[in-house]
Amino acid sequence: MTFQTDSFTGDDAKYITPSWDQLDSLTLHVAKQIKAAQLHFDLVVALAKGAWPMSRSLVDYSGIKELASLGVKFYKGINKRLDKPEIYQELPTSVQGKRVLVFDDVADSGESLAFTLDYLRQAGAKDIKTATLFFKPWSVLTPDFYGETTEAWIIFPFEKREMIELLTKNWREQGRSKEEILARYQQLGFMEVYDSVC
Repeated sequence: MTFQTDSFTGDDAKYITPSWDQLDSLTLHVAKQIKAAQLHFDLVVALAKGAWPMSRSLVDYSGIKELASLGVKFYKGINKRLDKPEIYQELPTSVQGKRVLVFDDVADSGESLAFTLDYLRQAGAKDIKTATLFFKPWSVLTPDFYGETTEAWIIFPFEKREMIELLTKNWREQGRSKEEILARYQQLGFMEVYDSVC
C-alpha cells in the first residue's frame, strides 16, 4: 500500500496520514495473515488507545471471539518517549492459560509490545503473538503479523485534534509562523478539523 509522505522545512519528522479505508485494508491484511498461519486465539488484547478503533474490525475479520484492552503508555509527544512504559489501565479479564494476540496500531520502538509480552507472561498467558498495522524497522520487536513498514510518524484519522495540538506546540517552538503552520495543516488535509475544533 502506498502512503503519501509529507515533510516540512526544519522538521526532522516525516508524516503519513492513512485514511480509515486504508486502515481497514491493513486490518484485513493482518487478519488474512493470522488465518494463513492457522493459529487459534482465545483473546485479542488491544493496547489502548491506538489499537481501539481497528480492534473491532480485527476480531470481526479474524473470527476471534474475545476482546479486551490494556492501557500502556510510552510516548508523551512526537518522538518523545517516557523512560519506560507505564500501565494506566489494567486488563478487565484473566489471561491465565489463554492464547493471546496482542494488537496495536504501530510497533515503533517495540518496547511497549515487549513490555506487554512480559506482563502477559507473568499473568499466566499460555501463548502470545503480536500484530500491528504498522511496523518501523528499528523496532526491538518484529510483530508476528503486521500490515505495512514505514519510517514516518503516523497520524491516524482518530487522533487529528490531538496531533494538531502537539504539532502546533512543536512548530511554534521551532519558530514557525501561524501562516506557515496553517499551510502545513492544509498540506496534511487537516484544515476541516482545525477549523472545527481549534
